[in-house]
Amino acid sequence: MVFYKKTGFPKEGDIILCKVKKILPHSVFADLIEYDNKEGMIHISEISSRWTKNINDVVSVGKLIVCKVEKINEEKGYIDLSKKRVTSGQEKNKKDEIKNENRIEKLIEYACQKNKLTLKDFYEKTGYTILEDYGSLFDFYENFKEDESVINDLELAQNVKEDIKKAFESMVQKSRVTVKKPVKFYAEGSNGLKDLKDFIKEVKKSVKEEDNDFSIIYINSPEYLASVNSKNYKEANNFLEKLLKVMKDLSKDFNVNLIE
Repeated sequence: MVFYKKTGFPKEGDIILCKVKKILPHSVFADLIEYDNKEGMIHISEISSRWTKNINDVVSVGKLIVCKVEKINEEKGYIDLSKKRVTSGQEKNKKDEIKNENRIEKLIEYACQKNKLTLKDFYEKTGYTILEDYGSLFDFYENFKEDESVINDLELAQNVKEDIKKAFESMVQKSRVTVKKPVKFYAEGSNGLKDLKDFIKEVKKSVKEEDNDFSIIYINSPEYLASVNSKNYKEANNFLEKLLKVMKDLSKDFNVNLIE
């Protein structure tokens, strides 16, 4: 789990990650692992949507579970939780959120260790400010993907910032995706080869984008492979559609027959 803990209480309706601490005949007590020194209670009726005779059949001590905050009494320190009111989508989103946060913190920890800094040092110098400004380490990383200069705002030595930047850049490259689509086109006549080369050159010039890499690979006439590398599948597919449209629009200018 991440080093930092949230202070105060969660809000009613929040989806949170918990760790089962104690199991009683009619209730479960769990630590709110995202919060500092907070514990909640799940009544047996809120464990599962199915009838539960034995709580141990559903949860066990030490198990991580996703819960919904049902009711809070800050004066008494009571937090009522529900496991059964969490949808499968909410459970997946929360687990993904925690996983992403852990991943980014590990990258930062590695960069700090190279410079003899602890995670505690990182948070005290700039980490808590990141959380205030961006909401999470992962959101900071997402902003970095759009604008690498955000690294310069960190209150850290330049060599530490450079190592964090390198770690982030490595993760960006690993998270990129590639989509491919077979395409068929040919050119007739004595200038066919030159027309094809000019056509491909103009296509590349017309759709060039900084965040999207692509290639048109010759397979065997008239077969080619259009390959797009981008930061996510949605953007890759959108760019691929744009590429195919440009190819169609330019084909007539270069006497190229595009087979659809």
